[in-house]
Amino acid sequence: MKYLVTAVLLFMSGCATTSVSPPVDKAKMAEGYYLKGISHFQGKNYEMASVEFNRTIQTDDSYKQSYYMLGYINEEQGRLDEAVKYFKEAIDRDEKYSEAYNALGTVYSKQQKWKDALQSFKKALDNKLYPTPHIPYLNMGRMYMEQKDYEKAVSAYREAKRYVKQDFIIYEFGMALLEAGRTKDALVEFQDGVALAPQNAGLWYGLALAHVKDGNKKAAVTEFKKASALAPGSDIAQKSNDYIKTLR
Repeated sequence: MKYLVTAVLLFMSGCATTSVSPPVDKAKMAEGYYLKGISHFQGKNYEMASVEFNRTIQTDDSYKQSYYMLGYINEEQGRLDEAVKYFKEAIDRDEKYSEAYNALGTVYSKQQKWKDALQSFKKALDNKLYPTPHIPYLNMGRMYMEQKDYEKAVSAYREAKRYVKQDFIIYEFGMALLEAGRTKDALVEFQDGVALAPQNAGLWYGLALAHVKDGNKKAAVTEFKKASALAPGSDIAQKSNDYIKTLR
């Protein structure tokens, strides 16, 4: 009888061991919620995206990307203080999270907290492994343009272009040069821009403006016509046509 009881207990012990559920992989669960959130976000369903991102951090509160996305959604919806909170949460999880520092800087810029914005952009750039340093420099340029500090804007845009030579960066760089009164330099940049992206109406418009400031009306009319032809019915076309009437 003793051996029978022992055998039964061993059998029951074995059953109990095999019936225990495997441990939950919280990292995989969190990733699943995050990917669902991204899917909703891409469909612009921000409410459901927020639900999934919150599920992510409830499952794994170290998941920095979900804090970042919640910050982005709040920024898009105009809740800037909430956006700041979430971006800071993301940074608390990773002090080298350059994307979050850059995003925090853009929110501070919207709030006109210029010193905080600049500090955030610089923190983004402190990470030498950050793959897109042109973005904080671009945002710094825009921040300085907002403050009408055109020389500092020029310096920031120059750095952005040094990393990535893109048409929209060249356009903003050229406009900053015009505002800074550096017409000759602006001409060079816009000429560089139209060579890079000849279908970009804004660059032709900027080049025309530079010619106006440089006193070359004939060249300005030619470039305004190109800008208007490339973007018919647009604001650029309307402005270009107005300039053409004035310059004739």
